[in-house]
Amino acid sequence: MKEQRLILPGQQQRTAPGRIVFPEKQGGSSKPGGSNADNFLPDDSTLGLVGESLVGGPATLNKYRPPAGFMNENLPEDAYSSMEPQEMLNKLRSRAGHWHELAKLMAPLNSSGYSSTSIDEMTGITPLEQSKWVVAATVYESVKASPAVSPETLRHFNAGGEDLLHPFRFLSAERRVAAAQYIAEQNLDPQMCEVLARSMKEYERRPTERAGFTDHPADCLAFKYLRDAIECRKREEALQKVDQGLQVALTDGARQRLNELLEASSEEADSAAGVSASLVTLRLNPEELGVRPVAVLGELGHATIDDLQAAPRASQGGAFGMFTIEPAAADASAGSSAVASTSGRRASAAASSWVALPMWRALAMARQPVGLMVKDCASVPAVLTGSKAKTDEDKKRLSGPGMIVADKAPAIWEQAGLDENAWYLVQPEGARAIQLVDGKRAKAAELDQRGALCGIVLFLARPPIKETEDRGHSLLQV
Repeated sequence: MKEQRLILPGQQQRTAPGRIVFPEKQGGSSKPGGSNADNFLPDDSTLGLVGESLVGGPATLNKYRPPAGFMNENLPEDAYSSMEPQEMLNKLRSRAGHWHELAKLMAPLNSSGYSSTSIDEMTGITPLEQSKWVVAATVYESVKASPAVSPETLRHFNAGGEDLLHPFRFLSAERRVAAAQYIAEQNLDPQMCEVLARSMKEYERRPTERAGFTDHPADCLAFKYLRDAIECRKREEALQKVDQGLQVALTDGARQRLNELLEASSEEADSAAGVSASLVTLRLNPEELGVRPVAVLGELGHATIDDLQAAPRASQGGAFGMFTIEPAAADASAGSSAVASTSGRRASAAASSWVALPMWRALAMARQPVGLMVKDCASVPAVLTGSKAKTDEDKKRLSGPGMIVADKAPAIWEQAGLDENAWYLVQPEGARAIQLVDGKRAKAAELDQRGALCGIVLFLARPPIKETEDRGHSLLQV
């Protein structure tokens, strides 16, 4: 009869594989018709898979035996590193252990080439849950390492503890221990754990505001409710926050701070009782404050260089851009008479005409701007020439009032010289009033060296066009 051979796992590479001798075929060289096959001696790898018939017992197969330690809840650290990847996946698939124990399997699996997605496909544990396990496990281990934490406290986090400990990943190990003990004592849910974690972090960031509160988690919660009450606009909501703080406050100092806020809120409510009047508050935009006051000398053709030199200047400052009028500097040759006439010059400066113009770039860069009124821009030859107005339509467009805005600071042309492309305010010798002269003519006549130059023109301002059409909104706008 042909010999039958059974190949067992782990025995494929043997040079002389073992053979199974069936009971009815047993025999040796001493029995006639016996087989020459060697008796099979099972080793450690086959004792759990084959029956005991090979060693004299009944011919039956053992049931499947799971790997050693598969259902153990507390495996040593080195046990995870010695596990095969398939064994780790089996533990994760059946969730054989607490979450903080299974979290230790993630790093070895990742080192073996298993990504979070592949672990999800094989075990049903999503990448988000894997990440939460790993992060929360670091918090759990830091709590477990503290001798102040009792086993009862640790057992509180065996079921669902990842949701309770995950929010405390940003705290130090010492603060994690205090938080874990408070969570176990008060049996907080995951939502309250989020609030507690933010409260403890906020307590650390506000050392100057936490007077009266300790670093105990209960006082941190009370401090958080105190700040919430201060920020509440409605009194009912503020009182509710204060009441929540009083319920969790641990120390007398924390309760005192909350009671002080409660009393202050009651006093404000009593003072506001019976008052029905409301105060309208308007917040200004930066653009609404972007104006600069300009002193107006008079009308072009009548104002003189003396009027320009006596023009006051205004300095601005403050949250609302308030401007202060400063009189022109006194002549050095005036001596004590200049001091005596200070009040008179201030009165003259205050009586000057002023105009507020938008803070255009040219005006913002000016050192001491002044203005000269023009009755009709189309009747001034210099304005027509500078505006390149040649046709009647151009002259018609320029008809109407305007204002020449110039900078009277002499340092501008003294340092950089005259610009042929600019216009200047001059009063030549023998002239009765200030005139407009282009830079080319002023340079040729050396007016700057003769002392006739008194300002450089910045721009010509025109009033807004009167709109007769109804724009569809009220003229009075806040």
